[in-house]
Amino acid sequence: MASLSDQIDRLTRNTRLLKETAAQVAPAEAKHAVIFTNAVLNTHLGDLIRDIDPSELGLFRLVQNDTSNTYDKDSRSITEPQIRRTQFVGATPLRKNPARREERYEIEPEVYAHAALKYIEQYEPIRPMPRAYDQIVTILNKIHDVREHIKSLNATLEQTVVSNKQPPPKLRLEQEERRIHELEARIAELNKKKELSTDIKKPKAPRPKNVPNLAEKALLNPPSVSSPQEEKFWATPGEPSRVLRFSDNLLDEEVNLGDVSTASFGSPVVGSSQLRPTKLFDEIDAAINTPVAQPNPFFDEGPTYKAPPSIDSNPPTDLVPTQEPLPPPSSDTPHAKSSPTLIANVTETPSVGQKKVKVNIEVERIVSKIWSTVGDIIGAPSELENASSPSVNDTVAHLQHLATQFPSPDSPIASTASSTAVEGTNGPTAQQIQIAYLITMLLAATPHHSMPLNQVKENLDVKAKAMGQGPTRVLFGCVAKRLLKIERGRREQIVKFDI
Repeated sequence: MASLSDQIDRLTRNTRLLKETAAQVAPAEAKHAVIFTNAVLNTHLGDLIRDIDPSELGLFRLVQNDTSNTYDKDSRSITEPQIRRTQFVGATPLRKNPARREERYEIEPEVYAHAALKYIEQYEPIRPMPRAYDQIVTILNKIHDVREHIKSLNATLEQTVVSNKQPPPKLRLEQEERRIHELEARIAELNKKKELSTDIKKPKAPRPKNVPNLAEKALLNPPSVSSPQEEKFWATPGEPSRVLRFSDNLLDEEVNLGDVSTASFGSPVVGSSQLRPTKLFDEIDAAINTPVAQPNPFFDEGPTYKAPPSIDSNPPTDLVPTQEPLPPPSSDTPHAKSSPTLIANVTETPSVGQKKVKVNIEVERIVSKIWSTVGDIIGAPSELENASSPSVNDTVAHLQHLATQFPSPDSPIASTASSTAVEGTNGPTAQQIQIAYLITMLLAATPHHSMPLNQVKENLDVKAKAMGQGPTRVLFGCVAKRLLKIERGRREQIVKFDI
């Protein structure tokens, strides 16, 4: 009977043989069975179990072996497909070469569109994006159409440039020089014609030797007292005396004695110009009255003041000049001296009423402001006295008519007699005329009925010189009454209505 030790030895030997045989027969993948068994038994898989995202499935793919298509009857084992990661071949980022700097160029839009299309096609099996694909295709078609349109426009532009191509600069320079020479020749020809025309003098009519000069004859033989010239001089009617009108604005009254001389207190004296023939008077009056656009009491013939005729009707004999050459007409009498200056001032005065004022809300507010501030000064005409609120057109017409008037000159004799006179003149004062002129000038100014302060002073100075008044008193009076305001700008001061 075998002993126990012999039985143990035999069991041990059989176990080793089984282990060696199992190790030889078992496949290579079975060697890791212990690791998988431990992972299944000892790991909490409940925490790791979740649904697989489609994008995660797209990161892996199954790869079939090459031997899987062939069937081997001897081998019973069938190889399973292997799992591999999906590889995406992206563009290699460009690296800047520090030693060489390439010029940057603008990438065409087609490059971006094709890159987006490539990525969409690459991710098509993972997640289809049909809407984005359609958008990219539409963009590519638009880019193609725009390219074709640009080509057609460039071709049209080239044809236009070729048709409108200017000659070279050298040819243009020659043409310009030729034109300059032609103009110089034309100017020389015209200058010759001008010299020839000025050299030709008109033959004067022969003057009889026995006929003396009319001016010399008038100086040698002064007209008698009963001559028609003297009769007209002494019988010239003067303007009616001015009636004093007392109002509330006596502080605004202005007394101007600049034009009053000592000669105005006496009787009119016959000047040397009255001793001239009638023909010379006609020429002087025609020369004076030609530039005046409208009649003015300042420039009427004869004295403008009503004065009683002197008892001594004979003119003083010491005023008759001796036989000397006749002086020019402009230096004979004070009237002839002052007339050209006054006429020049009148012609230099800017015209009022030529521009038509456009009626709007702003102009209506300005007109209401005018009547509320200086309405008592400018006064309303007879047709507007009964109106509660005069219209804009009537107000502007009244101001334009008032601005073109001239005040009647006052003298001490007329002022003294005006206190007892029954009838007087209703003519506008210098203050009314200047205020109306200032308002119409600003209404016609653009933009926003405003004007620089220097320009306003210049225009008022021209108007005031024609009437012998101060230019700035009316302006600052309107500012004090809050009709106007002076705003200080960046460069200059602006005068505008205070509305």
